[in-house]
Amino acid sequence: MKLRMLFYFIFISVLSSCSSLSEETPSISITSDKSTLEVGETITFTVVDSEDVNITSQSVILIDGNSISGSTFVPLQAKTYEATSSYESLVSNKIDFTATLPSSFSKKAVVEDFTGTWCGWCPRLSYAASLVEEQTDKVFVVGVHNRDQMANSFGSALEGEFSISVFPTAYIDRANKWQGNIEQALNAAEGTVNVGLAIESSLTGSVLDFKVYQGFLENMTDVKLVVYVLEDGILVNQKNFTSYYGGVGSSGVSTIVDFEHNGVLRYAATDVMGDPTTSTAGVHEKSYSVDLSSYDVLVPENTGVLAMLVDDSGKVLYNAQYVIAGQNQDFD
Repeated sequence: MKLRMLFYFIFISVLSSCSSLSEETPSISITSDKSTLEVGETITFTVVDSEDVNITSQSVILIDGNSISGSTFVPLQAKTYEATSSYESLVSNKIDFTATLPSSFSKKAVVEDFTGTWCGWCPRLSYAASLVEEQTDKVFVVGVHNRDQMANSFGSALEGEFSISVFPTAYIDRANKWQGNIEQALNAAEGTVNVGLAIESSLTGSVLDFKVYQGFLENMTDVKLVVYVLEDGILVNQKNFTSYYGGVGSSGVSTIVDFEHNGVLRYAATDVMGDPTTSTAGVHEKSYSVDLSSYDVLVPENTGVLAMLVDDSGKVLYNAQYVIAGQNQDFD
């Protein structure tokens, strides 16, 4: 009898041990659709539980310890990142992925148009600029205003640097005057170069916070960074001596009522001719914050950030990038 009882307890103990071994401890794991990518590309993450059930939408994904929104991430820096995830009280494994710079950057161009609402011949260049913008998104037009309600100290400083005395006057890539030749503007934004820019931005009320990432594929010297805030959609009457926009041309003077002024220079976060910046091979970042209400901005949501890399004189443009306020623009 005692022997039977002993075998019984041994049998029960073995069953209990097997049962406890078969019960898995709850866990989660994270994977990604790639381990290497170029800066500006998208990486997608998936999170599953110990029963291989997809719980990505219910999990929090963290990149370098910071949570992201959703399950995708666009790296703007060339480096190795660490990704993890959490679900309720569970924390996943860690995975690494590496972002590298592209082999080249697409060339962008900038037109700086010195103008004014009183200037009847200025719509000629405004019209030419609009035709350029219809054909490409790689030419950025800046309206630098003189003696009107959109004029400011930043525009005055630019006028002094470029010795502007006749309106309209425009420069393309700061090195050449632009008379409205469409092909000239389009050709300035062709090909690739060894420097590029990316911009991250957030807009809270009238406060615009942004980071400018500067990518260099080779060591350079004496490079400067120029950063503007521009505003679109400003409706102000414009004198018009031209035949564009329904004007009467040489037969008389007309006024365009509520003419839409875009790309208006509102603020320069740097000197208008640029601040010195690190230009060794790799990615370098600079952060800025501005309260747009201090600079006559009418609608903060209509603003954007234009960043330019220029030479030491400030009058030769290497490349540029633009982003709408509150959005991000990758290297490209």
